[in-house]
Amino acid sequence: MKPTRLTLARHGEAHCNVHGIIGGPRGCTGLTDHGYQQAHQLADRLRIDHAQTPITAAYTTPLRRARETADIIGHSLGLSITTLDDLREPDYGDADGKSWTEVVAAFGRIPAHHPDQPIAPGAEPWSAYLRRANATLCDILHRHTEGTVLIIGHGETVTAAAHLFLNLAASLRANTAFAVHYASITRWEQQPLAWTRPEAGWRWTLLNHNDTTHLTR
Repeated sequence: MKPTRLTLARHGEAHCNVHGIIGGPRGCTGLTDHGYQQAHQLADRLRIDHAQTPITAAYTTPLRRARETADIIGHSLGLSITTLDDLREPDYGDADGKSWTEVVAAFGRIPAHHPDQPIAPGAEPWSAYLRRANATLCDILHRHTEGTVLIIGHGETVTAAAHLFLNLAASLRANTAFAVHYASITRWEQQPLAWTRPEAGWRWTLLNHNDTTHLTR
């Protein structure tokens, strides 16, 4: 049996990121010019990786900034990239399209201290998002054992994978975070639990996190 590999890439800089807007389906208006440049540089890096270790399946979240990044990558690598709705970042309900400053002020508390509470009417609590995202990640990895999977997503996607593989509770969001820069790459790989006893099974190993060495400043 061969190991399964997971590459997580964050989208390029988006207008909602620059302006502090909650970028759900309403609030996301796509990549900035700089974000497009970052996406092309990300594609160049992934094309080199793909030539060495072919990507066997690729997915993107449905939000515009991720899909625009995925389109550039798919064209550059000659890959078909599947849009998967359940990979989307947390649903923000009535907060979608509003400023983070306004929404957090209305919430009246630090959101990280309340992972089980929605930040606005109709919003998805952080703990519910983690359950959804992790179930989706598990399903993808189960479908593509012994392959290399690419997911173009959000900072939350990378964080959800870390919570899954490290078995972290949602409550740890208040004191533990993971930096995920635009167009960065994070890689996980299954490796033997015991190199001297390969029959003992696999464990997920973090190979690199938040890699932006391919980006020009």
